[in-house]
Amino acid sequence: MKRSRNSVYQTRYYRKKTVEALRAKNKLLNEKIKELLDSPEGKAYKNRKAREYYKVYRDKNREKITEYQKEYRDLYEYI
Repeated sequence: MKRSRNSVYQTRYYRKKTVEALRAKNKLLNEKIKELLDSPEGKAYKNRKAREYYKVYRDKNREKITEYQKEYRDLYEYI
């Protein structure tokens, strides 16, 4: 079944409008997130999440970290 030219135009038009609306909504949400993260509560949240991430990373890679520290200490011991 062949679609009419008008039908194809309408489909593209409404698809374009939908995508534009989604982009506008996405932009608005990103601005709200940025505004939230720039507030004092947002900065505290970022610091807390960073501490949690680093704690998990250190626990997971303890052997690598100690090996690197020994290598670094031996390399720069005489400087």
